[in-house]
Amino acid sequence: MKQIEQYNDAASYNASGKPNSESRVANIKAGNISQFDGVNVPTTDTPMFGDAVYLDESGNKVAIRQDVYNRSLVPASWTYKGVFLYYHKDGRWATFLGNYASLPSTKALGICQYAWTDAVLTGVETTKTIGIRCALDWANNTSVTCVYTATTLAEAAAAMQSAIEARLTELSATAAEIALWHCYADEANNRVIVQRDDCNDYRFYNCSGLTHISWGDMPASDNYRKVNGKSTNYRGIMNFKGAASYWGTSGRTLSANVAVHSEAGNTDPMKPSEFNTSPYAADIRVYYKTYEAYLRGEFGIQNLMKVGVFALPDGEALTAKYGPMMAPTKSGGTKAMYPNHNWAYNQGGHLWDANEGVLMMEDANLDAINRTQTKAGKVTLSNSSYRWYAERYDVSACWNFSGYTRTLYYSFVFTAFQVGAIALL
Repeated sequence: MKQIEQYNDAASYNASGKPNSESRVANIKAGNISQFDGVNVPTTDTPMFGDAVYLDESGNKVAIRQDVYNRSLVPASWTYKGVFLYYHKDGRWATFLGNYASLPSTKALGICQYAWTDAVLTGVETTKTIGIRCALDWANNTSVTCVYTATTLAEAAAAMQSAIEARLTELSATAAEIALWHCYADEANNRVIVQRDDCNDYRFYNCSGLTHISWGDMPASDNYRKVNGKSTNYRGIMNFKGAASYWGTSGRTLSANVAVHSEAGNTDPMKPSEFNTSPYAADIRVYYKTYEAYLRGEFGIQNLMKVGVFALPDGEALTAKYGPMMAPTKSGGTKAMYPNHNWAYNQGGHLWDANEGVLMMEDANLDAINRTQTKAGKVTLSNSSYRWYAERYDVSACWNFSGYTRTLYYSFVFTAFQVGAIALL
């Protein structure tokens, strides 16, 4: 793309003629008018999966068919947004926000919170004993006894913080661990918040004398359904090329006959060698004919049925509610409660959800996304990277794409996985 071409007036601009080999951005000095002359940029207002999505110089969305997309011919004034995925029910364009050189990795939970709801505020000396999990011993509660005299929640919070710091110091905790513990008054809810300013272990939710509140009212589900009708927690396959490679060596060896549509629950797929030669797979082999067809027919995900994780609120709703949630930290700043949602929220979109994950990770669709992203010179998505989805699994885990098994899986929320955003334009 050339630099902005300058013309003194409209007459000199018109005299130059229209470009025929390269798009042009022109500035007409008289009146300070900008002109954008695109060459071979066939746009459409009815995009299909995989098309490139831009915002033009006026902020209007523009789609370019993937097969004719050439970024060198796109006007410099247009902003690349990403890849068109589907039409939202209200007509908006669901677009993978792909205008990045790389996507970050974040935790799913950034702050661990507990509520102290029975603080005595009568000015009478009172003893409160709590149990917290910390780096001293994640497997067991560390007991802290606070003797306090308070008439306000702020006084009770200050006393509890001093008690925690003193106890952790007594037990030779590191300065870094001590610095993470933060107590403050939550006047609106008539309680004291006992907080660890980072989540570093899956057992964080255990406590005594307090109520664990890290998730607030965020809903959760720990299951979904495969296309063969069986419920599972983590064995529904999202990407079949990757799965065939992984289960080629990690699949199970058969010891009993396998009937069609019988692969239940969290059973591992059989190895390809078993599919091809085992007498226990005879019925399966006749029915499916190929190993990939077997994977799709027994381990594909039935996401159109609103069951389990697919019955939870979608990524747009979850990110809108939980993405902006921040907590005050001991240092005086703030930190995102849910870093994965927060990142997507700050990009002007939502954290991709499990339903969108099923769509995007399917082999042909993933290839289409990556073709457009490659043409745009932007980040591509690997079928061997772990990435968070928007939904929660349980108190210590959230849903994700497993870069090993290529399934819709769950993992502990203190782990940093790739995040990505979908915008509804």
